[in-house]
Amino acid sequence: MKNKELHFLSQLSSYTLKSMLIRVGLVSGVGLLFFFLSIKIVGDMHLHVSVLEYFQVVLIFNIISESNVFIDHLAERFLPIPEKINLRVILHIFVSLMIAMAAVFYFSLILRETTFFSYPIVQLMMFLGLIFIFILILVSVTLRIVEKWIFSVRQLEELKSLKLKSDYSSLQAQLNPHFLFNNLSVLKSMITFDPKSAILFTQNFTDVYRYVLQSKDRTTVKLSDELEFIDAYASLHKERMGDAFEVVKKVSVLALKKEIPPLALQLLVENAVKHNIATKDAPLTILIASNDDTLTVSNNLNLKESAFSEKTGLTNLIQRYALLTDRLVEVIHGSETFEVKIPLL
Repeated sequence: MKNKELHFLSQLSSYTLKSMLIRVGLVSGVGLLFFFLSIKIVGDMHLHVSVLEYFQVVLIFNIISESNVFIDHLAERFLPIPEKINLRVILHIFVSLMIAMAAVFYFSLILRETTFFSYPIVQLMMFLGLIFIFILILVSVTLRIVEKWIFSVRQLEELKSLKLKSDYSSLQAQLNPHFLFNNLSVLKSMITFDPKSAILFTQNFTDVYRYVLQSKDRTTVKLSDELEFIDAYASLHKERMGDAFEVVKKVSVLALKKEIPPLALQLLVENAVKHNIATKDAPLTILIASNDDTLTVSNNLNLKESAFSEKTGLTNLIQRYALLTDRLVEVIHGSETFEVKIPLL
């Protein structure tokens, strides 16, 4: 459908019956208009022009017009626009003049009425007709340029859209192995030191990873769904950390209906757990709060001295948001708290 919309010029200049009738009717109508305009300019109201003579002039216009349509189709193959635009315009003008001269000479011999073309009104009519053909050539070439420009713009938009989807899929694909690896590492430790808790952890992990798999092909998810996932995800850490870990939610009803990239909150919660010490005396508290168009995830700081970070998760989140919106992810690293503000979509 898009290609049909783009090739409007090709449709108008095609050799279908409808297109040819439109062109002939247009050129003939313009010829009639020029005839009355020429009479008005010359002021000779007594000049008698027969139907055959009028047909003769109009036929010349149509021959020139159809010749340019043919040349346009032919030149499109060997003289593409815009690379050969100068040669293309010169060719159209030269062909039009040659055909006009040949047609006038031919009809003069056939009808044996050379005096007909000596009338000022007929000469003026032919002059106006050639101007019309010249304008037609310019319009034709201009439309070709516009057509190619529109086609190029749409191609670039489609390529850009495909690239964005590809980039987003690549970024999102990084999350699943990362998430799986971290939790399997935790499970391995629990199996060794706390086998009973490991069983419950496995059950919760199964539910959590089901959400990860369901959302892996989605660009965004509802905040309400993501928060339900965070409840299940937080329970994994709760089983391991007990009272040393807590997630507090203060989210408005309006915000729940909005969307965020899948696993965005999981990245931020995981980031807080990974880089901070959590004990019963100094628990790690993560606050998820919202306003009308922003969600803020903050946590108190008790940084691990040996913690090493490549900032893969946070960088991934920022890059995914850059592909979805012009609004920025805001990171605030205070002395006592770490805060990340993400846009609600």
